[in-house]
Amino acid sequence: MQAGNLEDKLNLKEIEKITRKYWEDIDIRKYIKDKYADNETVVFIEGPPTLNGKPHIGHIRGRIIKDIWYRFNVLNDYDVIFRGGWDTQGLPVELQAEKELGLKGSKIENLKKIGEETLIQACKDLILNNYETWKKSDRLLGLSLDHDNAYWTYKDEYIEREWKYLEKAWENGILEELESVVPYCPSCQTSLSHSEVAQGYETVEDPSLYYKVKLVDEDVYLILWTTMPFTVVTDMLTGVKPESIYSYVKIENETWIIANERLDELMNVFHIENFEILKEVKGKSLDGKKYIHPLAEKYIPELHALSKQQGVHTVVAEDFVDLTTGTGLVHISPANGEIDFDIGKKRNLPLFNPINDQACFDEKSGKFNGLFVRDANDLVFDLLKTENSLVKLGRLKHEYPLCWRSGHRLLWVARRAYFYRVDKLDDKVVEAAESIEYYFEQPQNRFIEIIKEKRPWCISRERVWGTPLPIWKCISCSHKVGLFSRKAIIDNAIELPDGDNFELHKPWMDRIVINCPKCNNECHRELFVLDTWHNSGAAPFASLSNEEYNEFIPATFLTEGIDQTRGWAYTLLIENVIMQNSSAPPYSAFLFQGHILDEKGNKMSKRLGNIVEGYKTLDENSVDILRFYLMRKATPIDSLNFSFEEMKSRPYQVISTLYNLHKYLKQNGEYDNFNKDEHTLEWSINNNSLSSPDYWILSKLQNLIKDVTNSYSDTNFNLVAASIDNFIIESFSQ
Repeated sequence: MQAGNLEDKLNLKEIEKITRKYWEDIDIRKYIKDKYADNETVVFIEGPPTLNGKPHIGHIRGRIIKDIWYRFNVLNDYDVIFRGGWDTQGLPVELQAEKELGLKGSKIENLKKIGEETLIQACKDLILNNYETWKKSDRLLGLSLDHDNAYWTYKDEYIEREWKYLEKAWENGILEELESVVPYCPSCQTSLSHSEVAQGYETVEDPSLYYKVKLVDEDVYLILWTTMPFTVVTDMLTGVKPESIYSYVKIENETWIIANERLDELMNVFHIENFEILKEVKGKSLDGKKYIHPLAEKYIPELHALSKQQGVHTVVAEDFVDLTTGTGLVHISPANGEIDFDIGKKRNLPLFNPINDQACFDEKSGKFNGLFVRDANDLVFDLLKTENSLVKLGRLKHEYPLCWRSGHRLLWVARRAYFYRVDKLDDKVVEAAESIEYYFEQPQNRFIEIIKEKRPWCISRERVWGTPLPIWKCISCSHKVGLFSRKAIIDNAIELPDGDNFELHKPWMDRIVINCPKCNNECHRELFVLDTWHNSGAAPFASLSNEEYNEFIPATFLTEGIDQTRGWAYTLLIENVIMQNSSAPPYSAFLFQGHILDEKGNKMSKRLGNIVEGYKTLDENSVDILRFYLMRKATPIDSLNFSFEEMKSRPYQVISTLYNLHKYLKQNGEYDNFNKDEHTLEWSINNNSLSSPDYWILSKLQNLIKDVTNSYSDTNFNLVAASIDNFIIESFSQ
């Protein structure tokens, strides 16, 4: 059977196989490229899949949407740059490589066993192995993507161009080193960004701890509440709401201070029936009162020493205090809370942060030394009870963020890190976001609200496999030097142990020593790598030449999953505004896609065992039916419940109908001696051979073309499929 000819019995897999070979024989990509080479060019930037695993059905849907966009633009006579892209670094790849190496310890333990070079080679092996499956899947899918000119985020040429974003940020004061409270994964042992935190919440059960602290100058106790008892170890302040009313409450032989709004509920929680309100005061009248930390003197000597400083262990009036939960008095731990950190900084308090990279308390924590922070909860309870400071201990279920890669519960802790100060970009990012077409209102509103937060983006990670932060710090005067190209590094190096052709990764970059221009001492590299989202967010500039970037960015159209409102769509926008130092967006339109769920509407996950493998699905089913099903069933923005049984049911068998129509028309054409080259539509009109049904179906066809074109332009791909389905079934086959 030759391409273009059909056998008597429909065999879609065989037809697809032959068509695939035909495309390869004629080099269809080159054919299209040559045909439209002189036409207007548009560029598509691939949202790079992470090569830590194989494709699943969600990836397949996204790639079909991208392919449809490509083909529609080719049919509209555009020269389309449609290159692939591969996200190859960062936590997802590094953790999977550790798993395949059989490593189960902490990051530090693992590196002691195998060394950085072995881990990096394992990461490279992993991505190249997974790429082969992706490549085979794309071939089966009939994807038009240009694999030969794809970008790979781990390659040196990409990394050097990615550094240009850092250089712009460095020059304009947007890239800063800060000590700040960041989300931290104790398992991965690295800081994360707020965008990553938003990707995974789960209902967890935590302690609900009520405890009391005594005021220094009054025989009165503040009643505090926390769901993170280990932070009692780092407690520095107590917050009250300035204009709210607080009650001095007589309970047996003690006087407690509790927010008036919380009093009745708390008396029920504490099972206290007899109490007397002695007086009521505004929160601001408590401001400045010193209190005695119940554990510091006996168990945490360094914290006790700090308590003697002005402002430490003091009540502060702050508007952020929430009166809907707890006692209306908030224990403030600058080492373990973002707002807490800002409050401590505003008051010039020392930072007491006795937590190491393993998320364990260190020697500064006294009695708690060596304990993993959450494991310290029980000791906190016991010691509070010993000191007669425990009021009540319960349990509470609430939503809490997990690490998006390891699934472990995150910790908020003060760390030294590098940030993009998005807040310093004024309204440029918001203006850029508001200039973009989103096609659907819901993701547009969601995305712009996220952009308006203007939160500093923590771009540094304490891992191994990633783009190195190209900043060196003097061991003597702490002066920092940013070197954003291989040439700049070579020109400033006083030691190049691996020569001029060093790889732009750890550990090779770490061995390079730079001369300090300020004091002439040695500068050593800051040992951070970049957030993997920074890698992919650099794609518009890093994957294109200068000429291509200047000519084709903003890209006409990009698309990825709805979760990318805090992921790739976000980082692309931030980085391009930094690069341009203006409100110029990197894309003119962005389509956010809904997720694919299982047939019961459940999220697909390894835990549930309901993930639909991409390659296997393509290998065992008709790709054309799969493509039609995934486009026909739902709008691009909606979630789609995937079912093999439904895919194979009658509504999605339009291809079979079209096949039988072709056979029927071919047989009739042979009987009538029809010649497709001679008997054209123009010939039929000139010879008056068109009947009323012919004009009717031609009119229907023109309406179909109009409807399909409009739906394509609006990204209503489900309406495209529905219109074609309706035309074939209800009109053409009648």
